[in-house]
Amino acid sequence: PLAVLRTRRPVRACRAQRHARAGRGAMTVARSGPLRPLLLRPLLLQSLLLLDSAVTAGSQPPAPSPFETVARQLQEDECPDLEPWSVDTWVVLQRHFLESHALFFGPEVERRWAALEAVLQGLGVLMGDLRVAYQCPMACTRFFRVAADYALALDQPSRSRALLQVGNIFKLQAMSRWWTHVGSKLPDGPGRRYETRMQVEYTIAVTQLHEALMAPHRPMARFSGRTAAPKVEVHSICNYKPDPTSNTGFDCPLPQMSVPNHRAYSSKFGYHYVLHTELPLPDREAHYSKMLVIHEALRSSRAPDWVFFIDCDAFFTNMEISIPDVLETYGAAGLSGPHFLVAEDPGGINTGTLLVRRSEWSIAFLERVAASQFGIAWDQSMFFWELLRPTLLTTGAVPESELAAVLGGHERRADFRLPPEVAFVHQAHLNGFVPPASRDWSAYEWQPGDFVRHFAGCPWQEKHCLGLMQETVASMGQGVAS
Repeated sequence: PLAVLRTRRPVRACRAQRHARAGRGAMTVARSGPLRPLLLRPLLLQSLLLLDSAVTAGSQPPAPSPFETVARQLQEDECPDLEPWSVDTWVVLQRHFLESHALFFGPEVERRWAALEAVLQGLGVLMGDLRVAYQCPMACTRFFRVAADYALALDQPSRSRALLQVGNIFKLQAMSRWWTHVGSKLPDGPGRRYETRMQVEYTIAVTQLHEALMAPHRPMARFSGRTAAPKVEVHSICNYKPDPTSNTGFDCPLPQMSVPNHRAYSSKFGYHYVLHTELPLPDREAHYSKMLVIHEALRSSRAPDWVFFIDCDAFFTNMEISIPDVLETYGAAGLSGPHFLVAEDPGGINTGTLLVRRSEWSIAFLERVAASQFGIAWDQSMFFWELLRPTLLTTGAVPESELAAVLGGHERRADFRLPPEVAFVHQAHLNGFVPPASRDWSAYEWQPGDFVRHFAGCPWQEKHCLGLMQETVASMGQGVAS
């Protein structure tokens, strides 16, 4: 059914997927009754590459689907507020995911692989035109959850975790809309709960997979000195507007608290410290400018080897750990190794601290992030999706000559992997959280001796959080700037 979308707008197939699958023809699955989608031809992986099948003038229309009626009913139930231009597109997508679901439940392993490929294609359509996805974020959440279940059943836990994490981002968007338009207007009680089962099941799945797959909490290595120490710059953005709703005062005290901490750390190791108080994007929140200031620093005529970016609500808490120590720990201290280091948490990544190597890959990556429209979870979802996008929605090309042998032999395909230029870092080494966020998000909680304490989800406007910030400054023996 996704072939129809090639003739509709605004849905657009992902350009990278189109190129990756160029030349691979599509076969039509014959149907003669409501159960015929379950009767598969050999090499069915090709039969569902409909997204990239050109629909030319005079071509035969797609065969009718036994799920046509229920797909429209689901669209009406799950996405009642769709704008008219997107209704037919969502019906096609609902039908596609139902046919994929029917495909999955059968004894043959090739059916399950084909179903996973088909579901990933559908997700590619949604991520290829976010205007469509944003029309119904809770349906996107469910589709990503289905894909994650399929991937896990096919022994691909890393792909499953990443799919859940992207689906969780859409869940945040759906919750926010519900709270704004409905939940905040309801009295306390069960009516103020939103999709409770979905929330609980997502939390369980994401935290369990994260616990099994996350970067290990190993001892921090020390820079070996086998190569020259890299040139490092530390950058931060501190730009806050007065907040009349704050519980701790009208003006933000963070620049007077964290900037001396950043300066003291940088001075100790001889790193150049750059404080940004003006935003490249003055009409947007500060975090949407961080990829731009890093990009500018790496393209400077005096560009360092590495930029360490730290948010204004984060503090260095171990002055004995150098940036090269972190790089050494994750195999990036030399000329080879990762180009981008970021701390992971159950929800994906947190970009409160970043390490970015000067390289062509980093420049191109930052430009893709800056152009991203996937800003549901601020800059974090923009960074996260650009890390996943190259390979998350494909299980890997298998030559046609080898496909039957792979499927017939039930050979396991390689699980999803991050690009070799990327390393996920344990939070203790880059970005430890504080309560209540650490507990609400089932994430790692900062401990004495950790490198950075970050107040993500704990704003200066709350007395508890400001107290912890003041405690952090005092523990480091650093005063507050006047």
